[in-house]
Amino acid sequence: MSFSGAIAYRATASIVVAPLLVLVVIYACLWPLGVPTAFFRLQHGANTTEITRKDELEAALEGVAMENRTLIIAILNKAYVEQNAMLDLFLQSLREGEDTEFLIDHLLFVAVDQRAFNRCRTLELHCYNLVTEGVDFSKEVFYMSDAFNNMMWRRTLFLGDVLRRGYSFIFTDMDVMWLRNPFSQLSRDREDLQMSSDFYYGKPFNNSNFNTGFYFVTANKKTVALFDEWYAWRNNSKGMKEQDVLQKMKKEGAFTRLGLKVRYLETAYFSGFCQMSQDLRKVITVHANCCASMKAKLIDLRCVLEAWKVSNSNGTSNATTTAWPPSSETSLYFACGQTEITPKDELEAALEGVAMENRTLIIAILNKAYVEQNAMLDLFLQSLGEGEDTEFFVDHLLFVAVDQRAFNRCRTLELHCYNLVTEGVDFSKEVFYMSDAFNNMMWRRTLFLGDVLRRGYSFIFTDMDVMWLRNPFSQLHRDGEDLQMSSDCCSCNPFDNSFFNTGFYFVTANNKTIALFDEWYAWRNNSKGMKDQDVLQKMKKEGAFTRLGLRVRALETTYFSGFCQMSQDLRKVITVHANCCASMKAKLIDLRCVLEAWKVNNSNGTSNATTTAWPPVKGICLHDTATKHTATKH
Repeated sequence: MSFSGAIAYRATASIVVAPLLVLVVIYACLWPLGVPTAFFRLQHGANTTEITRKDELEAALEGVAMENRTLIIAILNKAYVEQNAMLDLFLQSLREGEDTEFLIDHLLFVAVDQRAFNRCRTLELHCYNLVTEGVDFSKEVFYMSDAFNNMMWRRTLFLGDVLRRGYSFIFTDMDVMWLRNPFSQLSRDREDLQMSSDFYYGKPFNNSNFNTGFYFVTANKKTVALFDEWYAWRNNSKGMKEQDVLQKMKKEGAFTRLGLKVRYLETAYFSGFCQMSQDLRKVITVHANCCASMKAKLIDLRCVLEAWKVSNSNGTSNATTTAWPPSSETSLYFACGQTEITPKDELEAALEGVAMENRTLIIAILNKAYVEQNAMLDLFLQSLGEGEDTEFFVDHLLFVAVDQRAFNRCRTLELHCYNLVTEGVDFSKEVFYMSDAFNNMMWRRTLFLGDVLRRGYSFIFTDMDVMWLRNPFSQLHRDGEDLQMSSDCCSCNPFDNSFFNTGFYFVTANNKTIALFDEWYAWRNNSKGMKDQDVLQKMKKEGAFTRLGLRVRALETTYFSGFCQMSQDLRKVITVHANCCASMKAKLIDLRCVLEAWKVNNSNGTSNATTTAWPPVKGICLHDTATKHTATKH
């Protein structure tokens, strides 16, 4: 190359390179200083580039966070911001709670639609607009719908991004009432994650019943990794909500593998409708969990705030008792306990028409198999008619019919009847012990009976295969017992008996028993192969009775007897239950023998027995009472 050619080449190169250098300098000057190149890799790996604008979000987080880079986050959509809807109630709880109003200054409302964002700005709250193209979160989102799951996963992705930016936070659903400042009970003992519980069984570091509607998470590499892994599950968990996925991850060891220290919050402090705190002096939050629709949540959460105000003045607790007061409108959590198969007006009218002056009644479940001629219903009524001081109880006995045939027969006999029909379930045939139909009927009655308690009615529940020989109230204690239950086998300690039987019991309506029935029914989906009675026994064994503050008495078989363990004293026996006996045919034969033996020793309804012993009774389940006094299980 000649000298002149070299000069020409260098001149050309300079012309090309110089503008490129100028562009690089300009680009470097314009690029925000706070954005490292690693941001591209982070955003690409988490798939968040189109939905989390770093500058806007960072400004929002900085404007809300406390000095220790901690804030509170709530998700907001159109359904929450209507007049007198969930947002207003949520803010009311913060303004009326103890030491909670200032927390509004540290609360970021993340709006997932424009209507929610506009309403948030109008109220002059701290707002961040998180819009995802092609997804409509502007309507009420029903539990476990596709929209519900999409919204849950969307918030998981967003919250993971907040952690990456170094911010710790409390996440709260909008249906959580804040009654006290939660930071007083959130531990600072190096926990990475502290989560609320649907049910709490005394194990703060081992609980599979946690709820992602309220939790406190500390920003660190372990929690960032958890949220990344959690979100990565979304495409392989069809039909599962994000909370279920996190529970599955825990079960498969993810918490341990990531080195996380996770604490599960006690429901005594962080409460909810699944398991309500029994102590007003401790309760911090109340979550409308175990409740499906927004309408029901709003009704019941208003009751919570009303009850809270009854026991507090000027934001400072003056409660002299631990118990919740009655709501001004109805018992707490009434609406969430309602279903389409228990209309309020019809059931309330039925209960009012039957109950005694002290709002106590007797309830029995009735199906087609019981109402045949000379079947169990006739024998049950016969026992009431022939027992001592029992005939008047027919006026206070509500027969709950689970099929139309049973309801018609009940009405024909001019009894007090309530028609409880569940679509798609046939209870019209004989229900054999421990069959699927048997378990379905047992759980259905548990749900119904819990509803009766919510309405403020105490009751004796009796199976139809219980013969009433004397008035049971003479032996039912009024010494503060919440629940008194019959027993298959007698125990020396009336307050510690694991052989109770749910075929006959007396329950007093109060917040503790309502909580018990709610928790009992909530077990149904996790207790396959167990009947409701077995579940209640398991709950007792795991400490539920003690945790709920229940006083439970086991009734003596000397008075409240059965084929499992027959009373030996005719002068004391009150009821006889055909327990330890499988088929209705065998029950009918043996119970007729019991009534016949009863009549042998009684005349005109008044006992004239000169001996304590039963006369000889021989049957199928029940052997000779004069010698064995026990039943054989078939």
